[in-house]
Amino acid sequence: MKGWRLILAVFAGLLFLSMVLTRFQVAAPAALRAGVAPVTRLSVTAADNVRRAYVTLMQDRDQSAQVKALQKENDLLKQRNELLSREVGRLKQVLVITTTQAPNALAIAQVIGVDPSPLQARLDLNRGARDGVRVHMPVTVPAGLVGQVVSVAPGQSTVLALVDPESAVGVTLQGNRGGRGVAHGTPPDRLRAEFSRGVPIKVGDVLVTNSQGGVFPVGIPVGRVEEVLPMGPNDISRTVIVKPAVDVGVVEDVTILEGL
Repeated sequence: MKGWRLILAVFAGLLFLSMVLTRFQVAAPAALRAGVAPVTRLSVTAADNVRRAYVTLMQDRDQSAQVKALQKENDLLKQRNELLSREVGRLKQVLVITTTQAPNALAIAQVIGVDPSPLQARLDLNRGARDGVRVHMPVTVPAGLVGQVVSVAPGQSTVLALVDPESAVGVTLQGNRGGRGVAHGTPPDRLRAEFSRGVPIKVGDVLVTNSQGGVFPVGIPVGRVEEVLPMGPNDISRTVIVKPAVDVGVVEDVTILEGL
């Protein structure tokens, strides 16, 4: 019993002490509050700065993500614009060819391969039998004649360019000045044309296709005379060196014609 009495006495004493301290609690001195105030303000400022930094970080992250998304969208738009620009260029090419060379264009084809041999000049196109391409069809660009189709597969075809040694095309002087000749390919990048001795041909003359052979439409530019070779007393023909109107090494898109 004595133990319980002691516990109750201690409890009562602590309760009384707590009531007294609560009733007579004294406010902190003004000097103490003034000393603590800078620390409190510093803590509040630091917390506010941390909050602002976090908000800024989140905003920067969101803006970075938006910038990346916009850059990706811009790249896609550039690609689409490039494709559209190329398609517009192809359509313009067809328009030029149909109005200045021949009205019977079959299709625009892309050059997908070039023969690496310096002794040959042949181009692989991404159009073939499925697109209506046939052997002997002329191939051209606005600047002039490229060559003719010599082999066809279902999805692609091969063009024999004018500068290939196996190539031959009938030519004449531009402007209805007469004089029929034949131009043969001379690797790597020239033509060698022969005319009758009496044809008044000179350096700078433009040669165009004629109806000889029945393959190429008449009047398509072939090249420009670069050199007239001297003739001997017994020569019956005049030979000239011709720079082709088209550099087949840089051609990307060509037009395939239906032929005659």
